[in-house]
Amino acid sequence: MDWKRELVIAQLVKQKIADVDVDQLWESTLPEVAAVEAQLHVLEQRLDHSLDPQYRAFLLHANGWRAFMQYIDVFGVGDFEGGPRAKRANQLIASLEPIEPICGFCMKDLMPIAVSSLDIDVMLMTRPHTASPGKIFWFAGGLIDSFTGFDDWFLAMVDYNRQEYQRLVGDANA
Repeated sequence: MDWKRELVIAQLVKQKIADVDVDQLWESTLPEVAAVEAQLHVLEQRLDHSLDPQYRAFLLHANGWRAFMQYIDVFGVGDFEGGPRAKRANQLIASLEPIEPICGFCMKDLMPIAVSSLDIDVMLMTRPHTASPGKIFWFAGGLIDSFTGFDDWFLAMVDYNRQEYQRLVGDANA
């Protein structure tokens, strides 16, 4: 995936939302500055496994993104160190237990990669040792959707932002 291109497109969609969001429902934010290889290496040592290649490529272009889609924050390297996003994700994950009947994976097979700061949305990615490494599950009280990988998930979230733009345009024209 051409991350420079996709990040620009995602930001343009967010800017279009901001232009028509007269009630200021959603924050207009930019992705974080790219992580560097050394940060990813340290994180992989702490996690005791390699990061998914698609997610890793994203982090090398954007080290997370606050309010990427509505209130959903994409984890950056620092979010794996027990900060507020990790704490919120862990609280939401605990509310899903037992998770294996929902998605076919147990908690040791999953890691959070995005979480809502206000709602109950949490995105979990399968770890490399699983039969389906890099698969993403979107939970909000239950399973909402699943995605083949980070690229698929990211593009779907941009599409959800496009739909939000269309909804806001429709509301403005009503």
